[in-house]
Amino acid sequence: MRTEFVATLRTMAASLGADAGFSIDEIDDLRLAISEVVSSLADVEGSPDDRVGAAFDLHGEGVTVTITTDRDGARIELDDLAATILGSVVDGYDVDGATVTLTKLASEAATTTAETATDSAAEPTTTEV
Repeated sequence: MRTEFVATLRTMAASLGADAGFSIDEIDDLRLAISEVVSSLADVEGSPDDRVGAAFDLHGEGVTVTITTDRDGARIELDDLAATILGSVVDGYDVDGATVTLTKLASEAATTTAETATDSAAEPTTTEV
């Protein structure tokens, strides 16, 4: 897998993060998360022709990035360090086979979501990572 185009993904993330109202630190967090996922993919043996795809979804609360690989039978596995970094820099991530989904919320949206969850009398929710 060639990683020279990671800078393009990071630039797209920065632009969309700015559009979503992210702070500079939040933009850097999203860029770091993308780098960690692509680095994890590059660490696995494969062909230099393997491709990585990325889809960005800008929504009212933030940005969701879905990163996939076309490597046959690929299963993305994050090491402990990568999982810790992702847990620190994005609001949520999910690894499903050859796909990683990252969700980063703008600080205002994250604060509103946390306040709503705190004020709610509903059952607590858990997120498996």
